[in-house]
Amino acid sequence: MTTAVDRAYRDLSPLDVRIQTHRRYSEAADDVEADVLTAAAITAEDTLLDVGPGTGTFLARLSASGHTAPLAALDFSAESVATCARIPGVRAVRGDARHLPFPDAGFDVVTARHMLYHVDDPAEAVREARRVLREGGRFAAVVNREEPYPHFMALLREVLAGHGITRRRSPDEHVHGGNLPALVAAAFAPDTVRVLRRENALLLPGPEPVVAYLASILTLQGVPDDPDLHRAVTADLDEAARARFRTLPDGIWREPKGYVVVTATA
Repeated sequence: MTTAVDRAYRDLSPLDVRIQTHRRYSEAADDVEADVLTAAAITAEDTLLDVGPGTGTFLARLSASGHTAPLAALDFSAESVATCARIPGVRAVRGDARHLPFPDAGFDVVTARHMLYHVDDPAEAVREARRVLREGGRFAAVVNREEPYPHFMALLREVLAGHGITRRRSPDEHVHGGNLPALVAAAFAPDTVRVLRRENALLLPGPEPVVAYLASILTLQGVPDDPDLHRAVTADLDEAARARFRTLPDGIWREPKGYVVVTATA
């Protein structure tokens, strides 16, 4: 993992800001977890490894639904591991997606949801997922569509430029819905690869959720870990967002987004 990614996920509260923004403001109801459950045909009897579980909501959902087979979580974030370890039935391990500390053919399902773009070598992580799957096991990965959040990113570039900061390459530009299918097909039989695409948008009624979302990704976007700088950038984001809202005739900021679920069979 890159240093910026490691710093960004020491505390999961910024991630939760983004999760809650999607839950509250999506134009159409988003249920990425349900799409993964269906696309990978996950049953209660499947031994499952969730790589990059974040706040653990997917595993908590499985546990609460009566999943009977063992569940495992792997994340580089100590806070994520601690959070997942509190979920009944989950074995949580801290580690690297490129070097899974599990034996060959140990799982029926491996999921990698919204995390491959944070891995330095995502192809290696996909190969590792294939290694730990039994024959006939299923892999499911989720990433954002190509060029998500274009208006957010334009505003952020403008504000960071005013502070002399060049926005780093976004994780979404590393792995996205355009190149993930080929990445998965390189590790699995191409004829087993399936792709589900979901297009959506955020409908934001005021500047506050825009600013909160952008403030939550400042570290990932290359802003140094200086609290005074983060406060100054956030204040300028607030000013710029308020100016943008004054130009919107209906007072609603519509931010295009979407995700892609790619599945394959071992």
